[in-house]
Amino acid sequence: MTLASFTRTGLAVLAAASVGACTFAQGPPVVSPTKVLSMTSAPVKGADARFAFVRITGVPAELLQPLNAALRNHAAARHVTIVPEGDASATFVVKGYLSAIGDTRSTLLVYVWDVFDLSGRRLRRISGQEIGKGAMTDPWTGISQESVETAARSTIDELAAWID
Repeated sequence: MTLASFTRTGLAVLAAASVGACTFAQGPPVVSPTKVLSMTSAPVKGADARFAFVRITGVPAELLQPLNAALRNHAAARHVTIVPEGDASATFVVKGYLSAIGDTRSTLLVYVWDVFDLSGRRLRRISGQEIGKGAMTDPWTGISQESVETAARSTIDELAAWID
C-alpha cells in the first residue's frame, strides 16, 4: 500500500466516523437508566393509582377536546382514575404528544405518552399509531375524531393493564 493510498483510506475512515457521529447526535434523546424505573410493573396498583394528564401537545384545538373527552370516558369505563393536573391526590403524571404525518393517500396519527412518578422519573411509555385518510396540505385534516378516540381508548387500555 502506497503512502497516498494509505492516506486516502485513513481520510475515508475519518470521514465515515464523522458522519456517523453527526447522525447519532441528531437522533432521539437518550434517557439515562437512572432516570427510568422498571417499565414492567406499576408501583401503585388498582384504585390507588391516579393519573394527572398535563397539557397534551401537538394536537390542534378542534381535536383536543374530543381527545380529552375520550380519555375521560374510556377511563371511567375501565375504572382508571384521572384527576386534574396539579391535583395533590395524583400518583402519576402523564405527558403526551400527538403528531400527524402523511400525504394525499393516507395520514398517520402517532401518539406517545410518558408516565412519570411524582419525582419526575419516567416509569412507562405508551405509544401507537392510527391510520387516517389522506390530506392535501395539513395532515391533521386527515385525522378523524374516530382515530383520536381509538388512540385514547388504546392509551387507557394500556394504563389499565399496567396498574392491574
